[in-house]
Amino acid sequence: MESNIHNYMEVLVGKRFIELDFHQIYTLDQITDMKCIALNQLPTLYIRYSLDMLAGTPQKKIIQYNNMVAAAVENAEKMVLNDRRQRNDDFEDIVVYVPKDRFELEDEEVPFSGDLKMDL
Repeated sequence: MESNIHNYMEVLVGKRFIELDFHQIYTLDQITDMKCIALNQLPTLYIRYSLDMLAGTPQKKIIQYNNMVAAAVENAEKMVLNDRRQRNDDFEDIVVYVPKDRFELEDEEVPFSGDLKMDL
């Protein structure tokens, strides 16, 4: 694939992050997470040249793309702000599956609850 082919949604998401000054508010890891989350909510739109894209796309469609990006970025920001990895209140709901022995098939695994002790 040619190196100048890219997903135009990445450009729009990047612009939205700049508009919202996310680089002043969030860490690089949070920004990266939010970009991935936002892009996973959007359709891919591969283009070769941005100028051709803008010239050949009706204004109504560009507004629609921008609205989609705004909603995806807003959702991504909410997800990162509500990061389950940073909370301790829901760890008791996690179920860990441990095989009875290391040679056992996955479909024979049983739920584990309690302290996990590993022999090393």
